[in-house]
Amino acid sequence: MRVTQKPLLSRPEQQLYGRLVRAFPGYVVFTQIALSQILVVDRGEVPGGSPSIANRQLVAEFVLCTPDFLVAAVIELDDRSQRREPRRARDQRKYQLLADAGIKVVRVPVDDIPNETALKALAAVGPAPSSPMRRTG
Repeated sequence: MRVTQKPLLSRPEQQLYGRLVRAFPGYVVFTQIALSQILVVDRGEVPGGSPSIANRQLVAEFVLCTPDFLVAAVIELDDRSQRREPRRARDQRKYQLLADAGIKVVRVPVDDIPNETALKALAAVGPAPSSPMRRTG
């Protein structure tokens, strides 16, 4: 068996990442974040309990956060795989969970990645607020 490394992001993902970083100065951009890291499901609210987010392997492609690490938006890069089952059902579940938590989802087509100005308009987030965290040391 031979093991080799591969880039964390595909070429289109790298392109979108660079544009997100330039479009949203002051924000933190994360990639490939499990929804279990940004959502908490209160099982008491759901009849019969809710399935674990972690067990569903739901991942947000890009998470735009304020300096204090609150989620401002999730950005998804859409390609042909979104048209196939079971991917479509998994994505619908992911988008519903994010919507239920009040998190905006921006879907970007892989064959027409918007420029920085268009990304700002799509995400509709303002300038990054100042971080309430204080540096010590």
